[in-house]
Amino acid sequence: MTDNHFAVQDADSPLAIGARIKMSLSQLNPTERKIVEWLIAKGNISEKTSLREVACALNVSEPLLVKVAKKIGFSGFRELRSSLISYFDSLPFEKEEEVTEHDSLDTVLDKVFSSSIQALKEARSVAESRTIGNAAKLIFSARRVIIFGVGGSASVGEDFEHKLLRLGIISHSYSDFHLMLMAASQLNEHDVVIAISQTGVTQEILNAVNTARAHKAKIICITNNDGSPLSQCSDMSIFSPAMSGPLLGQNAVARIVQLNLLDSLFIAILLVDYQGNKEKLANGINIVGPLHGRKGFLE
Repeated sequence: MTDNHFAVQDADSPLAIGARIKMSLSQLNPTERKIVEWLIAKGNISEKTSLREVACALNVSEPLLVKVAKKIGFSGFRELRSSLISYFDSLPFEKEEEVTEHDSLDTVLDKVFSSSIQALKEARSVAESRTIGNAAKLIFSARRVIIFGVGGSASVGEDFEHKLLRLGIISHSYSDFHLMLMAASQLNEHDVVIAISQTGVTQEILNAVNTARAHKAKIICITNNDGSPLSQCSDMSIFSPAMSGPLLGQNAVARIVQLNLLDSLFIAILLVDYQGNKEKLANGINIVGPLHGRKGFLE
């Protein structure tokens, strides 16, 4: 088990500050989470906003605000406020707004694309190349690769299964709980599980992962929350920070981030043995290409 907890670091970029705060949400109770989600929405506070003003706006006590600031990695409210202002200055919009029923389609397009682009930038700011590189080596050398995901994460897992097949890595993606448990029970120390869960608390995924761990399989997870049970029981965690919202939602943006992270992981696997994997990639494209009237790889 690795310690995946991220405290906000002095050297963090403004985008990483926002990403790491979002990744800490799983550590908070509902009241604390509501406070942080309000604070991190651009437009709610400025560099002159006092502790008392925030307490009044949220109808909470000032000591609670200080406690929450420390819980997510800051020395107190002032440091949190200063870091948030730096984060807000890096955002491409003046005020964070959800899609509403009164928006024109042009406005909807702007908001959806802006939300996705921002999430990708924040995910990149906390993506660790060493972790992705080590995960790629594990997958490349594994006897068997199993992918777990339910709901929206299931389609992300199926997409990665297809990508791995292009490199000659035979994997399988499971979304049915019983099949996940059965597959996990057949694994050993030479196998790798890729578990995808944005919340990191999906019970079916956790049960299957714990079964795989009991059989000594290595666990790589894709999740939003660094303090989540899934992250804490994984050997490696790749983080996909994304906020939830009533219309845009967490899952819609999270899928885009997850797909990009897995694309990066796919390329990292390709680079483990570039010449050999390039040949396998070409074999797949050359055999399928003619069926669609396309030329072969690199022709």
